[in-house]
Amino acid sequence: MAGGIADGMRHLRSEWGRWWRAEDVTDTHIAHRILNDQYRLWRTTRQQVRADVTQSVKLLQDQQRQQTYMQMQRMQAMRRSGGRGFYGYGFGGGSPIISYRIMQWRQLQMRVNSEEFKHLEVTNSMLQIGYGQLRARRHRAAFLWVLALLVLWSGLWWVSALAALAVAAAAGAVVLVMAWSQGRHPTRRRPPVPKLLFVPASVPAHTELEAPPEPEPFALREAGRDPRQVREAVRLALAKEGAKVAEVQLPEETTYGWKVPLVLESGTAEHLMSRLKNVATTLRVGASRVMAQASDPDDAALMAMRILVRDPFADPPPYPQRPPRSCSILNQVSLGISVEGETTPVVLAGQHVLLVANTGGGKSSLVQAIAEFVTACDDAVVVDIDPVKRRGLKALSPAAAMTARTMEEAEDVLEQLLARAQARTASMPPTQDTWIPTPDAPAIVAVIEEFPGLSKRAKELSISLLRLGRESLISIVLITQDATSAVLSDAIADAFPIRILMACRAADVPLAVGRPDAVSQGWLPHLLIPSPEPDFPADAGRYYCVTARHRSPILRYVTPLPPAEADRRTRERIAAGLPRLESAPAPAPAAADVPEIARLLLEAFATHSDPAELSVEDIGRYMATIEPDVWAQWDDRSTRDRRAQIGRHLKARLKEAGLAELGTVRIEKMPGRPSGYRLADIRALLEKPAA
Repeated sequence: MAGGIADGMRHLRSEWGRWWRAEDVTDTHIAHRILNDQYRLWRTTRQQVRADVTQSVKLLQDQQRQQTYMQMQRMQAMRRSGGRGFYGYGFGGGSPIISYRIMQWRQLQMRVNSEEFKHLEVTNSMLQIGYGQLRARRHRAAFLWVLALLVLWSGLWWVSALAALAVAAAAGAVVLVMAWSQGRHPTRRRPPVPKLLFVPASVPAHTELEAPPEPEPFALREAGRDPRQVREAVRLALAKEGAKVAEVQLPEETTYGWKVPLVLESGTAEHLMSRLKNVATTLRVGASRVMAQASDPDDAALMAMRILVRDPFADPPPYPQRPPRSCSILNQVSLGISVEGETTPVVLAGQHVLLVANTGGGKSSLVQAIAEFVTACDDAVVVDIDPVKRRGLKALSPAAAMTARTMEEAEDVLEQLLARAQARTASMPPTQDTWIPTPDAPAIVAVIEEFPGLSKRAKELSISLLRLGRESLISIVLITQDATSAVLSDAIADAFPIRILMACRAADVPLAVGRPDAVSQGWLPHLLIPSPEPDFPADAGRYYCVTARHRSPILRYVTPLPPAEADRRTRERIAAGLPRLESAPAPAPAAADVPEIARLLLEAFATHSDPAELSVEDIGRYMATIEPDVWAQWDDRSTRDRRAQIGRHLKARLKEAGLAELGTVRIEKMPGRPSGYRLADIRALLEKPAA
């Protein structure tokens, strides 16, 4: 009992101290008081102005009526006297100056009536002043109450000492009861927040109307498997990183994490992509495990964010067993699995492949996946070209039909492949579109490592082969660490139906994908982390690909082929026998008699599938790939001027070669009817016997 009363007395003393120091109120209490004081002052001032305006208008109206009355009196006096003359300011009009002043006061009255109250924002210094004023008022009130009670108690003591003692005892009993009650159930006094006397146009600070502070983001694993908690974690993470997301919809749990639909604000897809790396840090997931992509072609604002809480490729499917010569290059082969568990089927026959990857990105695994399939085909062979690193296909290299480890060997192999492509294209009948592979004349897949490190001649041969490879089924797998326009032009990049992007630079993505907004659409290979060392794979082997069947930015993975297994399969296939290339085509007897410019013209037509007519601009574009110093010197000029220069230079070369008879024609099927040459005219001129 005593302890409870003692605790209660301490609590009452503490409550008195809080009241005395104004600690029982919050910033919201003070802010509401300050804003209400502002409103009362504005209302009082407005009422005073209204009263002043009304009084001033009334005085002016009385003055105007007085002047009007005096004018009327003067007019009547003049009529009685029969005189004529000045009638004052006008008949019954009063003074125009007074009318103007009345109008001014009326306008002021209208402005006062239409004026709305606008509060001043409450600052920290205003809050401190408000606390001080509240404490001062409470101190004055406490002093007056104590003084009044003392006076009353003294008067009561003077009237009757017994009554004074009885009142004092009753007051002590009340204090003891309060102390006992507060000792058992202590309560904190918190006065109600004064209600605002007005409806603010904007939310004032430090008030009940102010939005509560945003909670701190939390790790995704703390959300468990509750979709609503996951949505809140994603929303807070996006808000913290400044991503402009209008709505985060209910997530859907997947095998490896979550798929979260998002609704973006206008034009913020690229902005969202730039924030994904930081969002992954805030959610405490892997650095490359937050991805996003457009989910509806009819709604650019709807995005799908994928969050991987587990490695989806930790247990990849094993390599399929392929006995020697059990496959066909015309059939599909899967280059790996996607994050959704689907395969990645492609057809390699006549399809050029562009592979962009930094060191440690896992390009060896993907190249070996291609080579392993090709060496198992009955109608295809692989060619290994690597004059830079000189490692090539590694354990699969002995199964290659041709190998190049020096720059001279690379040029020689590429020359042979180009000659074979030209021979195949020339030998096909008009009714045949592509080469038909057989064990004695197989399709060829040439793997070229480190394309930027090739010699100028080797690059020119590779580009020429790109033009002819599709029909002759001699395709190139071009590997590079740099896919910018300085290394690969737009025209070359477009020649690859299959484009694979592993861990690379952000600058490589738009050109390789073929879209300037590729990153904003969800192509994020630049966020993949290459392997820093053999024992730490990081994101090695993960990639995005662009093919005829795969046009969405979906993360994929290629299973690495163990070196021992690659060596076993290589020896097994060599022992069983590999397809052999047909004999290299011998040069045509009359080739020496064909002028160089005519040969280049025929090659230009061949790269465009031998159309009946070919424009001067298309011919010049091909010539620039063979002799860039000669034919690309006008690229900085206007289109019309460039065409004219190419046409004049072409005619000069034909005249030097004795082919001045070859004239240009207008190509009616093309817009603008550009000038060009007819293939039949070139062949007829070359077949014409010399005079």
